[in-house]
Amino acid sequence: MKVKSIIIGIIFASLILGCETKDSIHGLSAYKNLDSLAVFAPELAVKGNTYKGSFSDDYTHFYYFKKSDSVSEKYIPYQSHFKNNHWNAGTGMPYYDKAQSYTYQLNIPSSDLHIFISNLRTTQDTTAHPNYNFWSVLTPNGNWESPKELGPHDLVLNYNSQPCITRDGTIYFTSDTPDWRTTLSYKMDFVNGTYQEPTLFEPVNHWRENKDWIVYEYVMAPDKSYLIVCIQKKNGQKRLNTDLYISYPKNEKWTFPKPLGFSVNTSETENFPYITPDSKHLIFTRAFSQFYIVPIKQLLTTK
Repeated sequence: MKVKSIIIGIIFASLILGCETKDSIHGLSAYKNLDSLAVFAPELAVKGNTYKGSFSDDYTHFYYFKKSDSVSEKYIPYQSHFKNNHWNAGTGMPYYDKAQSYTYQLNIPSSDLHIFISNLRTTQDTTAHPNYNFWSVLTPNGNWESPKELGPHDLVLNYNSQPCITRDGTIYFTSDTPDWRTTLSYKMDFVNGTYQEPTLFEPVNHWRENKDWIVYEYVMAPDKSYLIVCIQKKNGQKRLNTDLYISYPKNEKWTFPKPLGFSVNTSETENFPYITPDSKHLIFTRAFSQFYIVPIKQLLTTK
């Protein structure tokens, strides 16, 4: 009788866990069975002022940033909470200081570590105008501690941007030299709880040798099974715009990038790609004015 009760209890619990309750609804719930391109979080979009965003582990918070005004290059970091089936008005991050600029927030999966990029002055930077570097904030029990330098020290004078993170903790990002003449792709390995100095990620750098392309940022899939890169064609177009391309690892190399299908690319600029931690969706920005979301399974048909 006792064994029978346990079995019934297990079945009952499984049924409950298999159903999405009101408490478990989050920012991706509406896109669970998505099979086409769709607008994402229209509440958070601002025409001409919509940039890259990222999720918390439970998909109930969306981290993003916006320009403080139409003139300056100062950015404000925000977080929005998904409640009652919509994203609420974003609030400034606890570490925000109006004297500084903040971009590219990213939650380190399954940890209390939150990173961002800012022109906060690092200990090594003695220039008059510090550039954008990585910073980290610990959030134990939901309490935000003071920001600390994350690195990389070797690129402290560069403009660092567009980070993404894989399941093994590796951070991939883009870095521009202080004179803006050279853009290079890097990765930072996570070893024994510490991020190492960056090394060049040569596949994307190799594509920059194509004289007909301008290669911008890229995002690595969490499982490293593909990457998506932003490319602008220089020839044969009346209007220059950036599109999203996909590449796969094959025989220890990466395949030649192909433009994404499924109505992702248009005559407008598509950029700021972000792959959700569950690897099921791509979120990107079009014309710096709106977030879009598309299921990865649809994109993989372009392989």
